[in-house]
Amino acid sequence: MEENLPGRCTFMFNVHQVPDQIMLELPYLEVCAEMFERKFKNRVLLRLDIPHKKYINVSITELTDSLIGKDLKKVWREGLSLYFQFRNHAVLEMCLSASAELFVVALDQEDKAGLMDFYFSGGQILSVKDIQHLCKFRLNPIHTAVPDVLSKDITVEYLVDLFTNRSEEIKYVLTDQRLIRGIGDAYADEILWYAEISPFSIAGKIPLDRIKVLHKTIKYVLLDAIKEARKITSWKFIEAGADLLMIHNPDKKDSPTRWTIKMKVILGIKTYYTDEQHLYV
Repeated sequence: MEENLPGRCTFMFNVHQVPDQIMLELPYLEVCAEMFERKFKNRVLLRLDIPHKKYINVSITELTDSLIGKDLKKVWREGLSLYFQFRNHAVLEMCLSASAELFVVALDQEDKAGLMDFYFSGGQILSVKDIQHLCKFRLNPIHTAVPDVLSKDITVEYLVDLFTNRSEEIKYVLTDQRLIRGIGDAYADEILWYAEISPFSIAGKIPLDRIKVLHKTIKYVLLDAIKEARKITSWKFIEAGADLLMIHNPDKKDSPTRWTIKMKVILGIKTYYTDEQHLYV
């Protein structure tokens, strides 16, 4: 990737420059994980700065004792989190909020401190910033049985069981991380548009044939978005990220099928949809 470009940052994901703060949804987190692993694998964590214990699940001493002096072996995404595994098998989960910013800067370009700053050998810092202070960091998080949306556990049968007798709207069910991990608000809208299901449909009322379509659509939309995101350089993410979205995009007036894109706000959450999507109630 473009690691030696001039300027303050060698790498940056900044969700504030993208409408509706969709940058750190699943496709971009997947690419973040790939890029961070390539950049920092086998590098030693020399220093770890965190200003307050409220952001972590253990004491600052336990966190630093577990990670400092250890080299990074693996980075991956699960759900809407990034995971960093070190040689001693310690794992740090990075739970990123919609207001998060990720920076990789050279040591001599260090700016104001973030919520957590990782100083790796080689002279570069991975900095996590969040003006709303909503990010959380968990050392050795407890494994959850809730499946990741791209795992083999998300089958038609799983969705049928999940939806049966549910009175909640389908978008709420898809974005509930206690049921399926990894679908955010923006990509829920994209998935439901491609599946021709209204986001306001009652989950328990969706017929089996549409659930089968939805199952295929979920993986198609997310895997295609990951593929397209990989084509965009780290610098271009800032400008082009929202262009991957066909429906959940305030800059677009019409869907690819030329239906007017509508938007409704419920409890502060924006939902984008068109009238061509079937409503099941």
